[in-house]
Amino acid sequence: MADYSGDPSEFKVYWFARDLVASSFGGYATKEVDTLKQLSAHLEENLDDDQQMTESAVEVQKQHIEDTITGSVTRTYGDDISKRYRQTEDLVERILRRIEEPDDLREFGIAIDAVVRTSEILDMTPSFGESEIVEIVDETLENESGTLDPAAAYDALFNVDFEGEAYQLGAQREPLIEYVHEKMQALRSDPYLSEREVARIVSGIVQEYERRAGQSRASTAGNVLETGLQHIFGRFDIPATGTPEHFGDIEIDNMVSGSDGSIGFSCKRTLRERFRQSLSREAEIGVDEVWFVSLLMADVSREKLQDISNDGGRIYVPRDSFVWNRYRDDEELSDTLRPADQFIRDVVEFTGVPARF
Repeated sequence: MADYSGDPSEFKVYWFARDLVASSFGGYATKEVDTLKQLSAHLEENLDDDQQMTESAVEVQKQHIEDTITGSVTRTYGDDISKRYRQTEDLVERILRRIEEPDDLREFGIAIDAVVRTSEILDMTPSFGESEIVEIVDETLENESGTLDPAAAYDALFNVDFEGEAYQLGAQREPLIEYVHEKMQALRSDPYLSEREVARIVSGIVQEYERRAGQSRASTAGNVLETGLQHIFGRFDIPATGTPEHFGDIEIDNMVSGSDGSIGFSCKRTLRERFRQSLSREAEIGVDEVWFVSLLMADVSREKLQDISNDGGRIYVPRDSFVWNRYRDDEELSDTLRPADQFIRDVVEFTGVPARF
């Protein structure tokens, strides 16, 4: 087996932090903030400058950790042990197994501070909301004369996704930089920690922060595109349902119905395999066709184009993409692969809805 430098025993701050927020353990740190703050203060008080803590003293602190964490959760629900209490017991078991010496207690205290501060930062981070989406869509759709350009609809969605990601990343990074700077100063003042140990601890904090921040970004990405698509329809006075709907395992972001036809839309950053959930299910959804808008081309293969074609659907891609240039003259895909700048005009033509251009 190749040499492995990621021994969990050397990265306990990271593992403590990860366990404290893990959903499999009930997401304890996100629900019991006050308890963790009290526990951190207790550990700091009892470990301050005490490098000679005996084995029995470590066991005393471990018992205090167990009593504090399990004591903060209701033990029963109805006539049975509550699921949350069982999850909390599992959490405590993992924490205690990682604590073998005084330094581990210190790192557990650091991990508590990290998860609490991370939660505070993520809760306070400004989100990329409807007002920002509306502004980007409007700026993209309006040309220099102030009139609307229907050919820019796809670009508006792309800009919303692109700028939204940058906005969230920037908003999440700025407070992280401040926190890491403070933490590094505090750790470097500890005479018992080397520079490498400081780097090890801080890297664990940052890694776990990015994992949680990434989850929050992923959870909002779909909503951003749904909001953007609805505002685009609104600017052109195209009547649309405006809300995503679920049909079993199918999710349709929006629908437009007119005198000539009806369309369900799936607007995603990538096509992936989930696109097949919508195929051959138009009757269940209540539309004539399902149209796809994919912002990234990596998942758009000929096989998937053929699947969409076989079902009578469409997918819109930019004219400057290799996918368009490669398959635009393929007769089998002529009704399926469509240029992105025609999206709005095609919606109006297919459904027969009135629109403002």
